[in-house]
Amino acid sequence: MLPLGAVLSLAPLHAAAQAGEMITDAEAVADGSGRMWRDLALGAGVLGAAFLLDEPARDVAGGLQGTLGDDLAAIGHDYGDWKRTAPFLAGGGLLLAVTLDGSRGVRKATSAFFGVFAGSMSNTLLNWTLGRSRPREERGSLHFDPFRDNASLGSGHTAYAFAIAAAVDEVTDGGWAIPFYAVAAGTGLARIYGDRHWLSDVVAGGFVGLWVGRRATRAAAGWLRVAGAPEADDEVPASGVRIEPLVLVDGVGLRLRF
Repeated sequence: MLPLGAVLSLAPLHAAAQAGEMITDAEAVADGSGRMWRDLALGAGVLGAAFLLDEPARDVAGGLQGTLGDDLAAIGHDYGDWKRTAPFLAGGGLLLAVTLDGSRGVRKATSAFFGVFAGSMSNTLLNWTLGRSRPREERGSLHFDPFRDNASLGSGHTAYAFAIAAAVDEVTDGGWAIPFYAVAAGTGLARIYGDRHWLSDVVAGGFVGLWVGRRATRAAAGWLRVAGAPEADDEVPASGVRIEPLVLVDGVGLRLRF
């Protein structure tokens, strides 16, 4: 242990450093918190408008039925079904990541997998909790039967598709994510066209998949020390929480910083 005099002499310097660090951390946390609430407010506003358009949107989709529409919708349904596409996307993504970026690519791909999983599962929990009836059940857009499977709000296919797009957007540079966003939007339209979901179901699923998928991918990239991620660069992440190793004279541990 350090002598008491040395500790007292170093205390002012340590306190000053901690104070500067706290100011920087507080500003970063406040900025991240502000962005989070803006995102949630925007999502709530768009979802509210979509609720008002649920019935009209269903009527419009019903009037557009045709062979070409059915074929295009089938593509969207298949893409949003994780049982059909997850093995191919995961395998292809991992192979491409290793080829282009080696071990760092593996960490990026792992971060993306975590983001997609988190985005999809968050929507599944929302869907099961609310238990909204699907359009084809003919119970109206405001019928809810909480805690049941195969409910409507939000759209699982859409959440999964947008979580993929968000994860790809987080771990790549350039326009790699653009086609994924386009296909995700097509998946949402297919769910409305096929009378599988209300418009607001698709909006909610898309928002959950996008928002959770992006933040979860970013967090996982920090944990896995992917260069450029907030936690990997020793910055305070948008969530305002950071886990750091702590080395003491008589032991080691972890420090959780808010």
